Amino acid sequence: MKKRVLAVIIAVCIVAMFVPTVSRAAVTPYFVIVNDVLLPLSNENMPYIVGSEVFVPPGIFGVKDGVSVWSVVSVEQVRVYTGASRYVDFYITSGSVEDQDGNILPWPSARRAGNRFYVPLAQICDFFGLTYEVLEVNREIIPQEQMWAIRVRFADATPGFNGPTYLSMNRAALRETYNEFNAPPAPPETPPTPSAPTTDPSPGVEPPAPPTVEPPPTYNDVTIYHSFYNISAEGAVGILELLATDVASEYRFCFFISADDIRGDSGIIRRISGSGHTIGIWLKEGTYDEYVETSELLFEAAKIKTVLVSASIEAENASGMAEENGIVFWTMDGSLAYDDTLSVDAVTAMLPKVSGERQNLMSTCSEFTALMLLGIVSYLHTNEYSVEAITETTEPLKIEEMVRS
Repeated sequence: MKKRVLAVIIAVCIVAMFVPTVSRAAVTPYFVIVNDVLLPLSNENMPYIVGSEVFVPPGIFGVKDGVSVWSVVSVEQVRVYTGASRYVDFYITSGSVEDQDGNILPWPSARRAGNRFYVPLAQICDFFGLTYEVLEVNREIIPQEQMWAIRVRFADATPGFNGPTYLSMNRAALRETYNEFNAPPAPPETPPTPSAPTTDPSPGVEPPAPPTVEPPPTYNDVTIYHSFYNISAEGAVGILELLATDVASEYRFCFFISADDIRGDSGIIRRISGSGHTIGIWLKEGTYDEYVETSELLFEAAKIKTVLVSASIEAENASGMAEENGIVFWTMDGSLAYDDTLSVDAVTAMLPKVSGERQNLMSTCSEFTALMLLGIVSYLHTNEYSVEAITETTEPLKIEEMVRS
């Protein structure tokens, strides 16, 4: 999903009297409609109502291909963003809200109910140029109880009907969604009654062996090697700040540095090394002369020597050159590489989940990577993956191990 700048349009203002006030904060069964897509009536999509203030799960902003607002969530931070240059950070503990320039926003803080997070709908829509409306659902559509619907539309959404007309034309879908949500849970299956063991088995007949129960896969036995290349100072600063937070401080990554990176900002190279991360050399041409030149620049800038290198697949001779000169080559072939064309969910969905597997995860060191990394690291942390830095002694992954069917 590529970065885009959202066109600014006037948000639909909803007068507080149209939002039902509840006596306490509550997750209320509202229909949620985004770009005229009716979301399932589920706890994951429900708004959180506090008086007349409507909070919504940040995940609803990324439900349709082509939209321009995503969200990533960690234990202490919720970020809602579009592209790499426009975002809002909600800090859970302090309750503060900041934009991409560090400006403090006078917004309600993000809410947390159980293990779910919620952000203020009106402020998010105004900031990103979205429109929203809160609609009363006609009792002819849902006669069982008074229902409401929240309808959010993006600036680039195709023109549609007004809110009441949309609800009327989609009454069948609304009823079906409501009935699915309120259907009683299916009764648990009654396990079969085990037969009484026989004390006198027939001669020559072996009693059946007990079934083998396989343990669930353990993610902490899955190793992720994460590294960065094409270093930008802005991206590196954002990544290092994230990796210093509680949720990521246990991890060490590898940064592959080119000669141009060192010439551009030698200070950021020293900061990367000083933060405990490993450094290799990124070869653009793949020649030994390029390796020697970059090595000398790296030692001059940060007093670091390394025989660890990597290169893009276009540098066809890099692997052979490294083998001839006793240099450790880390291949990109078969790596899971991500950039601004992939979402956090798309990246994490491709990570291995079978005990003992390994995955090489590489990305450009950009501002967008710094945004995505919050969600990726949170996923790795929550699922207890083993994350290792690539070093000169790390056994490179074989191509056949890394390419997945």
